[in-house]
Amino acid sequence: MRKHTALWLAGACLAALVHLACTEAPQPPRSDCVRGDLVGLVDAYFAALEAHDPSTLPLAPGLRYTENGVEKAVGQGFWQTAGKTLLRRDLIDTQKCGTHSNAVIEEAFDPATVGETPAASLPGMEVRPLPETGAPRPILVGVRLRLENGRITEIETIIARENEFAFNAEGVLATRDQDWGGILPPGERSSRLAMMAAADDYFDMFAAEPAVRTPFASVCDRWENGTQTTVSGMFTLEGEDGQKAEMHAHDCTPKGLVISNHGPRRFLVDVDAGLVVAYVHFAGSLPDFHMFKMRNGDVEMIQAVIGSASESMGWPGEPACKE
Repeated sequence: MRKHTALWLAGACLAALVHLACTEAPQPPRSDCVRGDLVGLVDAYFAALEAHDPSTLPLAPGLRYTENGVEKAVGQGFWQTAGKTLLRRDLIDTQKCGTHSNAVIEEAFDPATVGETPAASLPGMEVRPLPETGAPRPILVGVRLRLENGRITEIETIIARENEFAFNAEGVLATRDQDWGGILPPGERSSRLAMMAAADDYFDMFAAEPAVRTPFASVCDRWENGTQTTVSGMFTLEGEDGQKAEMHAHDCTPKGLVISNHGPRRFLVDVDAGLVVAYVHFAGSLPDFHMFKMRNGDVEMIQAVIGSASESMGWPGEPACKE
């Protein structure tokens, strides 16, 4: 008994030290990362992407670029097929000198990329015919940029097309009137660490009886690859334990849906706009990001994009408290 007590105390002390390290040593704002400059860089990135010309960007030597967890040369892959940006929501993290963009972008349909049949839809979803070859249609894209000394050192892209889970790009376009980027009054903002904790805990809530809890607003809605899943009675999903969990109206909790192993997580936070994004390897197989909109300490909306299966995300994880 004494041995177990000593081990428990040692673990508790270690956890306390980690907590103190995270909460008592916040990093000061970076003088070399200004919000306006980062927004301008994101504008330049999407203009270069549409022009299929990365040479106009300040790219660092040794830059890494991935698409759905697979490393590629900048200028290859989606750089060759991207079209007009139809919708874009940006998260600006001036502390990490990074950005995240959740976008809907036109791309000419290519059956060689997507396959001849669409992915299985969620129960209640309409199965839509595939576009004609070469026809422009919207797809879902997430882009993460990281800068060092004014140059882009990392580009991570997650792309969802018709063969991905619950794909419905028009569903994201239908939310264009939602306010994701507006700057919150100071009294409605959450701390950086509280926002990362809310996003981190969300993935640990995929359990029959979660040991953690993300603070959700009384009305919270979620879109997964453009499909709103917070609709009462429409969607019932089966977890890895074989048990089914019903999704409820305006309720973002995944409690009851058992899915484990979401892999290492990486975060970007925009305290001013109330945005936090988590990049994860969902269920240990799918490149994924979830972007959360928070106000007054609660999560009000979630937009997620899930790409095609991969062996890994291609990037190391970062603990929620790491700055």
